[in-house]
Amino acid sequence: MQLYIDASGGFAGDMFAAALIGAGADEKKVVEAMLAAAQTIGRASVSHIVTADGSSRMRISVEHHHGHLSSHKAIHLLEHLFDDFKIEPLYREFGFRMLNELVNAEKIAHATHDFDMEDPNMHHHHHHGHSHAHSHDHDHTHHHHDEEHTHHHGHNEALYNQPEAWLHEAQDILIDIMGAVMGLQELQSSTNAILLAPVAYGGGSVSFSHGTMKVPAPATKVMIENNHIPVTAGPIEIELFTPTGAAALSALNAKTVGTPPNEGPKRKGKSRGTKDLPIPPLQISLF
Repeated sequence: MQLYIDASGGFAGDMFAAALIGAGADEKKVVEAMLAAAQTIGRASVSHIVTADGSSRMRISVEHHHGHLSSHKAIHLLEHLFDDFKIEPLYREFGFRMLNELVNAEKIAHATHDFDMEDPNMHHHHHHGHSHAHSHDHDHTHHHHDEEHTHHHGHNEALYNQPEAWLHEAQDILIDIMGAVMGLQELQSSTNAILLAPVAYGGGSVSFSHGTMKVPAPATKVMIENNHIPVTAGPIEIELFTPTGAAALSALNAKTVGTPPNEGPKRKGKSRGTKDLPIPPLQISLF
């Protein structure tokens, strides 16, 4: 089934998972997959609700065990999650692509902005107006080399062969990857998407522990540029297009704005982020 996305009100990883549930993916399976990913990070709860306007919304809260996750550890955790949830090869590949996009973008953003990527005790708090509000509970324990380097095949080989990077958005990315892969697999959707409008990225600024930067955030900006994602500013002054959202659209190869076929969609879903904002919901259609 071909996937069409209308992100004229922004796009975040948790919103994509919610929209896939709205389109008919099994709520219980998607929530369980996201919860399992969240529990690799700390004490967590994940639930799905329907808003007043009939949109899907994920409620996610995590008490972090650590501030950062290494890219190698993230791959390792994903491999286990994919095995546990019997994720099919097409969707595994999509999930690793999503992680790879974020790893590369974080590296470029940090090189460009001279952030310290190597120091795991530098905590980067991203205050997203439109994504998950996670409570941070860092205990400063970082295990650099406790990965069992076992079956690393094909699509994630490239990730493993790269120098280790510290992911500041890693907690979100694992949760959002599991929501996306389980939702896409449930719907047997294509892992390529066509946009119905440019992605709205909002405006204003996003705060890090080392300063404030204009929206889109540095990693999001890298992915927009590298993957030629069509974007537009506004419609409100809040971050609407997050790094995990950019990683998902990059992995979906969403670089063209098109029109859907004439016949009606087989399935439709719509979702909202954590706040009720005066913007259109995220809408997906499967033809």
